[in-house]
Amino acid sequence: MYTSFNENMEKHRILLWNASGDTAIQPRLALYGYTSEKLQEGQSLWEKTNSLAQMQDQEMDEQKEATNQFNEYLQQSISELKKFKKLARLVFDTKPNAWNMLKLDRLNIAKFTDWYADADMVFTNILDHPEWITSMQTFGYSNETITSMQNKLHNLKSLRQVQQQEIGDAQQATNQKWNSYNLLKEFCYKLSEVAKIEFENDAQLLEKLGILVRSNS
Repeated sequence: MYTSFNENMEKHRILLWNASGDTAIQPRLALYGYTSEKLQEGQSLWEKTNSLAQMQDQEMDEQKEATNQFNEYLQQSISELKKFKKLARLVFDTKPNAWNMLKLDRLNIAKFTDWYADADMVFTNILDHPEWITSMQTFGYSNETITSMQNKLHNLKSLRQVQQQEIGDAQQATNQKWNSYNLLKEFCYKLSEVAKIEFENDAQLLEKLGILVRSNS
């Protein structure tokens, strides 16, 4: 039966703190090496794992926020560039030089890096040809408008860098969480197995540790 991370953490918490805090349980576990100090090691591992899980949640939220912001700006920029190219096709349909330098035959580019290079080249080339901008002014494209579009494009690259950084941070936090959790799980598994042996005939104490005892009836 599947149990979630939070459910397992709660089971481990009950096991560790009740094993340490119950005077009917702790001395008997100490016979197997689970002294107060040893159990505190397990509690510290639980607390560390819990903190790392909270950190992972925060990093995942930051990754999601950065990704959403990047995707929003990207879709806006893609739409703006596509509209610009469609209108430019009408303006430069008889001017092959402008058509080629503004990449007007390319409207849909799948990969971000290829699309970005194409967009940056388009804006750079038209800004280098004021007469082309004059031709586009009929559709509301001035030098300032195109410069603003290029600046937005450059900002988009910065947003992508932030997104990639957040993805890396989230992955690191995830690895740290699960590495710590695996140590905690191993600690608690061995503790619970020892408890099952020691309290085999004392179901009440096992239940205090969160260990369910199957009925023979």
